[in-house]
Parts: sequence; structure tokens; C-alpha cells
Amino acid sequence: MEFPNKRVIIFITGLSFLASCTRDPNKLKIKYLNSGDAYFQAGRFQESVIEFRSAIEIDPKFAVAHYHLGRAYLAIHNPEMAFRELTECVTLDPSNSEAQLQLASLLIYRKQLAQAQSIAQKVLSQQPTNAAAHRILGEKHIAAHDFPKAITEFQKVVELEPQVVANYAALAAAYSAAGRFPEAEDAYKSAILKNPKSVQAHISLGQFYFTQHRLSDAETEMRAACGLDPRALQPRFFLARTYIAMGQTAAAEKVYADLKAIAPNDPNAYRALGMYYASTGQTEKAAAELRATLSAHPKDGTIRAGLIEILLDLNRVDEASALNQEALKGSPADPQAMLSQGRILLARGENEKARLALEGAAKALPNSALAHYFLGLAQQHCGLADSARDSFSTALQLQPGMATASAALASLAVRQGNRDEGMRLAENARQSNPNLPSAYLSSAQALLAKSDLKGAESAIQEALQRDPASLAALATLLKVYGQEGRTQEALQRITNLISQYPKNAGLHFLQGLAYFGLRDFEKSEASVRQALALDPETPDAYTLLANIHLARGAVDAAKADLQTAITANPRSLLNYMLLVRELEKEGNWAEATRQCERAHETDSSAPVVADELAFLYLEHGGNVNSAVSLAQTAKQSMPDSPVTADALGWAYYKLGSFGPAIEQLEESCRKAPGNPIYEYHLGMAYMAAHRFDSAKRSLIAALHTDPHFPGAESALMALQQMAKGVR
Repeated sequence: MEFPNKRVIIFITGLSFLASCTRDPNKLKIKYLNSGDAYFQAGRFQESVIEFRSAIEIDPKFAVAHYHLGRAYLAIHNPEMAFRELTECVTLDPSNSEAQLQLASLLIYRKQLAQAQSIAQKVLSQQPTNAAAHRILGEKHIAAHDFPKAITEFQKVVELEPQVVANYAALAAAYSAAGRFPEAEDAYKSAILKNPKSVQAHISLGQFYFTQHRLSDAETEMRAACGLDPRALQPRFFLARTYIAMGQTAAAEKVYADLKAIAPNDPNAYRALGMYYASTGQTEKAAAELRATLSAHPKDGTIRAGLIEILLDLNRVDEASALNQEALKGSPADPQAMLSQGRILLARGENEKARLALEGAAKALPNSALAHYFLGLAQQHCGLADSARDSFSTALQLQPGMATASAALASLAVRQGNRDEGMRLAENARQSNPNLPSAYLSSAQALLAKSDLKGAESAIQEALQRDPASLAALATLLKVYGQEGRTQEALQRITNLISQYPKNAGLHFLQGLAYFGLRDFEKSEASVRQALALDPETPDAYTLLANIHLARGAVDAAKADLQTAITANPRSLLNYMLLVRELEKEGNWAEATRQCERAHETDSSAPVVADELAFLYLEHGGNVNSAVSLAQTAKQSMPDSPVTADALGWAYYKLGSFGPAIEQLEESCRKAPGNPIYEYHLGMAYMAAHRFDSAKRSLIAALHTDPHFPGAESALMALQQMAKGVR
């Protein structure tokens, strides 16, 4: 008779045992519980959640599994699910005091303080020396701002657990909350006396000193913590922060550099130096460090994204693009890469493509202030002022201290005529970031709008001190100096910069603008042509060429330039309106109306365009009702403008609504006295309303101001009719 191999017998026996386990639900749920606990102890919390849930699926009334699952949910920062599981646990097993107290802690988090206190007191009635229960009461009293009671409870906790450093920190925090800082310091020191080799005890005291601005003492404690554990990261991060606060940047830099050797594979450690350089504006050092770090850790997307952002800040667009293409190849839908791609397109002047890319990034990153900010910039460059304002506002809501968003909103407010709001937002930007050039630029623009030339010059000099080659700041300086008769000084400054940056198209354009202000049209055109040779898409270059040709009397060439400018930037309303003005001078009303309609289609909310189109409709055969609607739109956008009041009043006059017409036209004359057209319009409205004395006064005032204004002939005829008694 043959016997089976012994190994086979053992293997079969083992299978039988496992099968019996799977058939026994009690053994299987214990297996899942133990497996979940092993995962939990190893810090693999997601895996532990799966195992604990498997145990509960076998036995929904397995109280200890609910308890462990609640702890696992706390570890993965899911307090709602933790609350549910701990509640289930104490319902099934009211004797589990640990679960009761963890549930009480969550009740404090949920602001249900009375319930938390009730649980803690119930536990203490059975276990008077339960330190965790006293800790819960202390936390409850802190939440209720009853600091004396909180101090009493934490003192008991310290007595019961004198070796736990966190207990001293809790007591010290209660003393600090009560304003009893010397006693808080004593509590932190007591933790060190009881635990002289505790890194955390020294960190806690050092952090306390830091908040008290005792930076030298904070440094001493952080150095002591570093000495206790040569590989500890937390005290070194705090030490670097302390050095920065003390102004010892070289010492901070060394600490961050040492972190790479201490923990070469910890992302927080090896990223620290590059991020420090980036946060302190040392962009060249940041780029070099991040590039070296990326070489050592090529799969670190955070480092790649940070390097791309730095390269874009340095205007090294091609390098940034090459890196970003690598990221997009690996993950085309990566939100950070989409954001970087939008920035790259924006830097290249591809505004419409940038807008589309950044819309995708903002959708994928709805809580990213940076994504909404750059989307706002793209929308602004595309002429979508309202959309840009919404995006900048969203960025500011997500990150209230975002100075760049405040500065951008300030600039928009000034352009839309809200100078006071512009000043307020610019001041907010300066307070958030005193070194932000655009904050001073926005202030300068607001002050210039208020005709405060000295204030504007001072603000723009601050901006240029921080960014000497800022085209926007130089353009504003040119405007300020132009009004002060100092265009030659601005030209010299720009020319000096061109010698440093000879291939900067924007500087050549500004040089052309300065020459234009000096009426040196030959040099102005040469500078603009040079700008276009360096960058055929130089913004406003063809607009300036058109103005040069107009100044020389070459109207056809100017109109051709404006058509080219419209083709290059179809969202720029300025070019449309300049062309409309020239067509109106020629009496080409049909083409002027067509071009104005194109501008209105581009931005239906632009009040200047709406006003002009309303007048064209009213004076040259358009629909009066459409003109009224346009004028109302303009009035809503610029309620304080005499121009919009005049347009709406004249539209009401043409419609035959003389009362509302007079109300608007009186407003325009009150806000802009001495304007002959406004007086003429008001006079005609008075006449139509049979208020003849008022009509005569307004029409005579218009003719007295300018006997040859457009409408002068009609005003004379109206006066003659009234003199003859024609009504």
C-alpha cells in the first residue's frame, strides 16, 4: 500500500484549516480586526479602514471594530465618519471609556460643548483619575473661553501624567490664553525638567518664545532640540524660521541646505532650500537649486511645477515650456501643468489660447487663487474687463492677502472711473506686499486720474525702484512727465534702458511714444518700426503708427494702420473708436456705424462704445429705441458721467420723452458746464417741452461758448423760430 508524501499531507491540512477559518465568521472578523490593527500601527490608515469595515460587514454589532474604524477615520482626517463610528461603538458598548472620550473630543470640534462635558464627567464618576477625561474638560473650557477652569483641569492632567510633554503644552496654552505668560513659560520649562531629552519639549518652549518675540531664546531652544536628535526635521524648520525673523538669512540658508543631507529622500527636506530661495525673491538661486533638485528627484511634480513658475517669473519662457511639455506628456490633464501652460501662452502674448487653457485650469483647480488670478490676466488682455474683475475677485476671496489680485483689481477700478476704490485696493496690496511693483503702479494710476501729478510720480518711482524695466510703470511715468512738460526726461530714461536691453520691443515702442509726445514723428516712426521688427505683435504699435500718420495728415495710411491693429487685436476697442472718429470726420456715417457696431459686439458693456453708437443711430438714421437701450446701458455702467447723461437725455428727446430728457440733460450741463453740445441738447429739449425762456438761455449759452460747434446752425434756427413766435 502506498502512502502520500508527508509534505502533501501538511499542505492539504493547512488548506483545510484556512477553509475552516473562512467558514467561521467569528474567527474571520478577528482576522480582519488584527489585520486592520497591523496596518494602523504601520501608518497605512486607508488599508486599515478597509480591514475594519470588512470586520463590521461580518458582524455589524462588533463594537471594538467600530471603535478602531473611528480611530482610522480620525487618522485620515475624516471627522464626520469618525463621529458616526464612535457613536455606534458607545451605543453597542457604553463601557468603552476611550471611545466615549474620543467622541467627546469630536463633540467639542462640533461645538457641542455641553454633551462633551457630560461624557467626560460620566467617565470621571467611574474613573476619577482618568487623565484623558480631565483633558476633555480642559479643552471644553478653552472652547468656552473659561480659562481659569481650563487651567485647573490641565493642572490635574499634568499631575496624573507628569511624563507626557503634550500635557504641559496644553496647560501652557491655557495660561497664554488667559494672558498669564510667565506661568505659561514655567509650564513649558517644567516639561523640560521632567523630560530633559524630549525634542518636543524644547520645540514647544521655543515656539512660545517665538510668539513672544524673544527670538534669541527661541533660537537657544531650537538648537537644543536639534542637538538631542541630529536627524529631526521639525526643530530645524523652526530654527530656520527663527533665523529669518532675526534677519540672519545666511544662517537660515545653511539650515535649509543641511536638511538635504539629513533627510535626502524626504520631500519636505530636499525641497526646502529651493522653496526658501523662491519665497525670498532669490529667483536665480531658486531656479538653480530647483533644477538640481529635479535632477536628483525627476518624478517630483511639485519641484517641476515650482521650477516652471520660477522660470516664468524670470521670463525664461522656452525653458519653462520644455519642462512643462514633459509634464503634459506624462499627464495631459494635470491641472498644475494646465496652469503653467496658460502662463506660458500668456507670456508669449497668445492671449486667447492662454484664456482657454487657464479656464480649464481654474475649473480643475477651483480653490487655487493663482489659477483664477492668471485667468483674470488673460481675460484682461483679451479685453474682457468684467470677466477679469470676477476672476481677480475670486482669487482674492480664496486668498485674502493676495497682493497681486488686489493690485489688478485696483487697476481695473481706476480704468472704470472708480478712483477711490482703486486707491483702497492699491493700499491693501501695498500692505500685503510692500515690495510689489504693481501695487505702487495702481496707486500711481489712481492718483494720476485725480490729477495728483506729484503723488503719481512718487508712487511710480517706488514701482520703478522695485522693477526698473517695467513697461507698464514706464508708460505711466511717460504720461505723468508728459503732463508736467518733462517728456524729454522720460525719453532719456527709456533710451538708457534700451542700451541695457536692446532687444526689448516694448522699450522701443515706449521710446516711439515719447518721441511722438515731443512731435518728432520721424524718430517716433523709426522706434515703432524697430519694435515691430523685434516683435511683430507688439501691443498698440499699429495704433501709434496710425496716430503718427494722422499727425502728418496721411489719413488713408492711418486708417490702414487701424485696420491692421484691429486684425491683430480684435478685442481692442481703442482702435475701433479711432477709426470711427476718422470715418465720422469724412462723413462716412454708414461705415462709421458699422465699425462702431463691431466694437459693440466685441464688448456690449463698454459705455463709451454704447454712447457713440447711440448718437450714430440718433443722428444718422438708426433705430431710436435701440439708441435709448444703448444709452441706458452706458448710463448704468457710468452713472456719474456727463457723457452718458447727455447721450441718454438726447435719446429720450428723440423718442419724444421730453421730461426724462430734460432731467438727464440738466445733469450733463451741471456736471460739465460750458460744453456747447450739452447746452444745445438741453435747449432743444426745453423748446420741445415749451419752456421757451429756458430754451433761449441754453441755446445762446451754447453759441456764446463756440459759435461754430456741431449743431450751431440748428441752434440759430431754433432761436429764430422762437423769436418769430413759432411754437
